[in-house]
Amino acid sequence: MGAVVNSPKLSGMVATGNFAMIYSMKNVKFKAQMAFLPLAISAMAATGSAQAQNQLKETVVTASRLEQQQRDALSATTVLTRSDIDRAQVSDLPGLLKNVTGMEWTQSGGAGTVSSAFIRGAESRHTLILVDGMPVNNLNFGTAAPEHIPLSNIERIEIVRGNVSSLYGSAAIGGVIQIFTREAGDKPYGAVTVQAGSRNYSQIQAGAGVKLGAGTRISFTTDSLKDDGFNAIDQAKIAGTNPDLDGYRRQSWSLGLSQDIGIGKVNLTARESSGVTAYDSNFGPATQADESKFRLAGMALAGSFKLGSQVELDAGLAQQKDQLRADLTAFPYFVNSSTDTSSLGLRWQVAAGHRLSAGIEQTQQRIESNTAYTRSARTQDSARLGYVGNFDRHQVQANVRQDSYSDFGTASTWLAGYGYQVTDALRVAAQVSTGFNAPTFNDLYNPFGGNTALRPEKVDSREFSVQYATDSTETRLVVFSNQFVDLIANDAFFNRANIASARNDGAELSFRGKWGATQVSGGLTAQNPQNLVNNTRLLRRAMSLANLGVDHELGDVSVGARWRYVGDRIDGVNTLAAYSVLDLTAAYRINKEWKLLGRIDNLFDARYETVYGYRQAGLGAFVGVTWQPVP
Repeated sequence: MGAVVNSPKLSGMVATGNFAMIYSMKNVKFKAQMAFLPLAISAMAATGSAQAQNQLKETVVTASRLEQQQRDALSATTVLTRSDIDRAQVSDLPGLLKNVTGMEWTQSGGAGTVSSAFIRGAESRHTLILVDGMPVNNLNFGTAAPEHIPLSNIERIEIVRGNVSSLYGSAAIGGVIQIFTREAGDKPYGAVTVQAGSRNYSQIQAGAGVKLGAGTRISFTTDSLKDDGFNAIDQAKIAGTNPDLDGYRRQSWSLGLSQDIGIGKVNLTARESSGVTAYDSNFGPATQADESKFRLAGMALAGSFKLGSQVELDAGLAQQKDQLRADLTAFPYFVNSSTDTSSLGLRWQVAAGHRLSAGIEQTQQRIESNTAYTRSARTQDSARLGYVGNFDRHQVQANVRQDSYSDFGTASTWLAGYGYQVTDALRVAAQVSTGFNAPTFNDLYNPFGGNTALRPEKVDSREFSVQYATDSTETRLVVFSNQFVDLIANDAFFNRANIASARNDGAELSFRGKWGATQVSGGLTAQNPQNLVNNTRLLRRAMSLANLGVDHELGDVSVGARWRYVGDRIDGVNTLAAYSVLDLTAAYRINKEWKLLGRIDNLFDARYETVYGYRQAGLGAFVGVTWQPVP
């Protein structure tokens, strides 16, 4: 599953479709937003410096498992830094990533309810989420719980769009979201942020880090959140359900320790997030209250060691737990996932411009539930080899990987990519790859429909890209085609079977730029996600997506605007209407230690659904203050 890669934080740990975008202009709110955005961009950009600022040279590791400039990555990669997270002022991962190009998010209600990510039309179980290199996708459904991941302890996030299964194994055939938690730097830091707002929302975040003598670093964060929520389920569409408020409570903490040891560094990280989610289900009487308790916990010990001037060795041990218990519901249940991973990795600078990476991993997975699974544990052994070459104007990337599972067998994957630098700014590239997604414990061993004869889901991916990048701007157009086979679905008798196939052809345009004090980012996606069995559109996937973000600083004041558009989608026999949402942020620095915060979500109070019958939050206003003492 890919537990360890090189990263800035751990110094070695992991971690053709229709090009036209068609938007409905019938909605007055949508027109108002579209009119607002060009004015905001023009006003902000007019005050920005015309001089290019060399601040887009981010380093990434997720696209190849080797450090490289973001503009050099052959796979489309988005980076969100700690500064980006602070500017957004949101409380959870889905709220932050809803504005990333090529991504769709669904949520069955408000904060804390089940969230799913769809990257380039792939299934939600085809997005792999890593925290400090550890996969956090659960074992029963093969998806993660991003709604419970706090942002207070995150240093940076890298999102790779497209199949990278040959680097990370199962679940990475749609893309990877890799999260790196905070680590103390050379200077001590500390901060406390308090926010409050609509729906009786309140949040307190605190964090600190310090470097001690002899190369020891310690960091700690804590987070407490409460949201009374709203009536998420629409009784007019799903009758006989409870019209109560669906609130959310979450507490989290994280601890980081690192030690320099001369030839490298050793890191220990631990984190936990727990709480209660109130939700609405379709079962039970209209007075039925539904509530689930969750706990996400992880611990990792990792080291990176120099074996010479050109060779580095990475080693890691990690454990991840995903626990869910619902006692207050019509049909009580619990399910606990546990994953233990050990890994060794090697990075070798063979010659100037030529680098190799290799690794072996062993993962032990266990599941516990009141559902009597016919088998509750399995082992996965993985081996990978990668190469990145840069010579003259040519760039090559090649990866191969084999994953052997103790239950259903072996899956082999590969990737081959080539880029040609036409000019210093202009590059064309092509990439082909294969990928797989392993059947989950529900698929294989659930006594109600499980099938031990299942094969892994597979994908064949092709993409071609044109990129124009300078020190201050980057624009990339990607044309992609993904063919999915052996997808797992229910047959006529509600048994799991490899009976589905799908295809998504599309084009994605992304851009980002910085001019003085103004930053702009955004993208457009046109795609055709099709179920090839019945020639219908894939559920909850739109054919058109768009996003735009603008941030500007003017002295002690900073303002931001984030807009997203999602086209209509199919959910069962129902059609979910297209929607667009505009969020605004502002901050005022009182002095070197104090900053006031303000945020308006869904400015035009758009009424929309991402899951049929479940409302999304309307207009909300939030204020806060941050205290960050100067060391």
